[in-house]
Amino acid sequence: MYKLVVWLYRTLTVGACLLLSACVVVNSSAISESTGSGTAVNAEHSDYGILHLTAPWSLTSDANAALAKQCQSGMFSDVQTELATRDWFLIVQYYTVTTAAVCK
Repeated sequence: MYKLVVWLYRTLTVGACLLLSACVVVNSSAISESTGSGTAVNAEHSDYGILHLTAPWSLTSDANAALAKQCQSGMFSDVQTELATRDWFLIVQYYTVTTAAVCK
């Protein structure tokens, strides 16, 4: 009986550690002021993370690269970035970065 209690305690402790301890950092872009008019462009990039322990580091840079491909001059204004996260059973996270800007 003692071994069962010890095993149960260890299992619950490990489970609690997995669910409660996480550090996720997602890089983000800056929002600039709107100056003038131009062509509106937008892009989106998504990726997965596991147990809030892993987060995709290239979300913002990939979304910005997709945005830059749409503007030949490479000059943007009114840049806006939004991060959305969707959890599935606290195990899998789906991160989506949406960017919008005005191409000059």
